[in-house]
Amino acid sequence: MQKYILSPILAVFIFLSAPLFGQKCGHDVLENEVKRLYPNFEEDEAEFISSVNFDEPHHTEGVIYTIPVVVHIIYDSPSDNISDKQVRDAIIGLNEDYRRLNADTASTRSIFQGVAADCEIEFQLAKLDPQGNCTTAITRTESALSVGASNNVKGLISWPNGKYLNVWVVNSINLSSSGTGTVLGYAYKPNPGQSTTYDGIVIRHDRMGRIGTGVSMGRTLTHEAGHYLGLDHPFKGGCFSGDNCADTPPVLEASYGCNTNANTCSNDNPNKLDMIENYMDYADDNCMNLFTDDQRAIMRSNLANVSRRGYLINASNAQTTGLSPGMALPCAPQANFDASQTVICNGTSVQFSDKSEFGNATSWSWYFPGGTPATSTVQNPTVTYSNASGKAYKNYDVGLTVSNAIGSSLSTKEGYMSVQLSNSTIWSNNFNSGFEFNDVPNGTWHVENTDGDNITWERNSFNSFEGNYCVKLDNYSNDPDHSDALVTNTIVVNRAAAMNFSFRYAVASKPGFAMDQLNVSVSQDCGETWESVRTLLGPLLYAATNKANPWNPTSNSNWRKITIGLNDYVGNQPIMIKVNFTSGGGNNAFLDDFRLDVTLDQDELDAGLINIYPNPSTGRFGVQGLPAGTSYRIYSTDGRAVQQGQLDLDASLELRAPAGYYIFQASDVRKALIIQ
Repeated sequence: MQKYILSPILAVFIFLSAPLFGQKCGHDVLENEVKRLYPNFEEDEAEFISSVNFDEPHHTEGVIYTIPVVVHIIYDSPSDNISDKQVRDAIIGLNEDYRRLNADTASTRSIFQGVAADCEIEFQLAKLDPQGNCTTAITRTESALSVGASNNVKGLISWPNGKYLNVWVVNSINLSSSGTGTVLGYAYKPNPGQSTTYDGIVIRHDRMGRIGTGVSMGRTLTHEAGHYLGLDHPFKGGCFSGDNCADTPPVLEASYGCNTNANTCSNDNPNKLDMIENYMDYADDNCMNLFTDDQRAIMRSNLANVSRRGYLINASNAQTTGLSPGMALPCAPQANFDASQTVICNGTSVQFSDKSEFGNATSWSWYFPGGTPATSTVQNPTVTYSNASGKAYKNYDVGLTVSNAIGSSLSTKEGYMSVQLSNSTIWSNNFNSGFEFNDVPNGTWHVENTDGDNITWERNSFNSFEGNYCVKLDNYSNDPDHSDALVTNTIVVNRAAAMNFSFRYAVASKPGFAMDQLNVSVSQDCGETWESVRTLLGPLLYAATNKANPWNPTSNSNWRKITIGLNDYVGNQPIMIKVNFTSGGGNNAFLDDFRLDVTLDQDELDAGLINIYPNPSTGRFGVQGLPAGTSYRIYSTDGRAVQQGQLDLDASLELRAPAGYYIFQASDVRKALIIQ
């Protein structure tokens, strides 16, 4: 918007749920009250804008301004008492947008790419409360004021607005005389001397974060934080007014939906389309993706001005709120950790990293059953795992206790490390794998859950694609950016001339925007490095959309198939295949009917003529293509030999074993065998 110096007003602004109701800005309701309370508001605002240096390049300065945040959840019923995870997700999304790390930056149209800015502003939940005690910076207050809330909720609880950005999360919002429509949030612009009542952000719970009750990409919070840091709507005053930013084209009125052809004003030179990508407009969440350089300049200038928002980011306040880097906090640490790999081959070394939070740990006590060393007291140890059990794979727990002078805590992740024998190659050419007979993990599939939470791939009996079982990920309850994978055991491919890997998937989205990701990758060094071979993202992934409740596939039409050529990996080196799902705020995900289809090379055509029939069988089967007297072994999926012998003249065999998948091996030829 052109840089007209106007009479700035209080930025108490409102997002509404849909254009159907007619989005309406709420500052008309509250502006007069603020002007009455603060007579110098407009004059101070105009003076501030005149001091902003818009001509200086605003790309990156390498100086990050960190704002301490406290979130007050004001709930009327359990349904709007959102989880800590949802609050933390909201902060993650906020930081992605302000640092231009959001996943949809590629959606910025080329005409605006040059002004899209990393604002170098971050928001962090405070670690110390106003009394100097350790805190999660999330408070909870039960009150009927949550319904139809306004500034009245601020009297229930607040922290000093000169030290914290207060965010009140409520059931619904009602500003008198605001007109029709559903109010999603509002915020106050900087105003020297403002009280807590006329400061901070009020926002509905379903616009706070992308998980739990969240039904959007969280851009309402991004928008309101922009007002809190001094930004106006780009459509303020229409074509001949302005938001004081020369790099936001003039807009006649609020933008609705996602009209990329909109050009409501032609008085700019050169004449540009409306910037519906801008977080400060009213376009749909999935169309917003940027702040501009001039918007960055206004926000950072407010943070550099001690009488406006500068009190939040100075070194003294960082100490007061516990955000000063490396400062010792007066509380016990909370243990957490991760590993460089969690699915490994026998003899692999793994790097563990301490990720503990809150109080600063001064000592570490690790335990690694099955690892060498089995214990460690260093902060980030390296451990080597050797599978001595003789089974195809073995899972091991990992635990970490962290301590300081105030206290200690323990984190244990059960079955965190999955170690497979180096020569354990359960999969063979032309193997197909469902989940009829074995839970996961098993000798075919390892489960990778690097976050160590309780959400991971699990065997499921509800509406599989084939048979009675598939695997399910409870992505409805998952945190965005969390990854969960299925990883195969090593697969021998030295007799293949060509091969394809395929499987079925059924995934749904929630209402609003979601960007889940399914990635398939291959490793030729036992999981140390991976090469991506196919990625499905967002809309290309979903068989069902806008499912508000936890979703399950209802028919085979909900399942899609993907086939991936793996000819580049034919050779003497065994491979592993990983199917990794990264949550992007969507609904549940299901996988089934994995197949590795192999064309044998010319030297192995005789092996290709070997046939087991019937297959599946009830335990009695025949073998064609092998001479009488040939030695054979039959293996279970955990690598145990369950039967061995020599073929008789009619090559008829009987396997008395539980239903499941087995491997028939004669000489160097392997065939899949299924017993029903």
